[in-house]
Amino acid sequence: MAKLGTYSYPDIRFGDAVEIAGRILSKFKGSVTVKGLAWELGMAENSGTLFAKIAALRDFGLVEGRGELRVSDLARKVIAAANPVEHREASIQAFQRVELLRALYERFEGEAPDDTTLLVALEEITKAPREEIVRRFTLIQRHLADAARVMRKTMAQIEAGVALSGQAAVAAGEGSLPAAEGAGISLVVGKARLTAPLTLEHIDAAINFLRAMRLNLESAPKDGAATS
Repeated sequence: MAKLGTYSYPDIRFGDAVEIAGRILSKFKGSVTVKGLAWELGMAENSGTLFAKIAALRDFGLVEGRGELRVSDLARKVIAAANPVEHREASIQAFQRVELLRALYERFEGEAPDDTTLLVALEEITKAPREEIVRRFTLIQRHLADAARVMRKTMAQIEAGVALSGQAAVAAGEGSLPAAEGAGISLVVGKARLTAPLTLEHIDAAINFLRAMRLNLESAPKDGAATS
């Protein structure tokens, strides 16, 4: 894990950590040894980079265990959330586990500060040497931007922007969905539907929607009738 003063923080960004946790969940049914993960990521078992990635997964609360890594309940909610609100709430919990990001988020009330303001805040909070702060600045700034993008969205904003319903059925052979006004996202998988504006946040929601559908298909009985 990376450190600045007495504060530790993840060495990789949240999206990258979620992607690795998702691979453990989908390819290894939620549990893999450190050696197995090294094989999966194409890294040496004793690689410092591998340990940094695993430490980041732990920092965000996405995995548990030591020799054997288990995907946490929190990670399952992030990866295969039932809806965008659950995804957001689980993501917030993950970011709040990182003390430095939580302190910065509270200091700036969810806003992304300019470079100088953030540098000053890091010096005051961590008491670390200035050259060390400058060296680690870029990743911390990206972490804060990722956290702000997730955490500043209110539940009302998400619920207004995204309609996700497992009850919305689209009959096979029926005409295509009506086009939404302006650019947008529209996904239909079986009886589940997601429609949303075309924004970064809603693209993340769509990705997690598809991940949830994939996990459902992977866990479905293989001898059942195929669905169209």
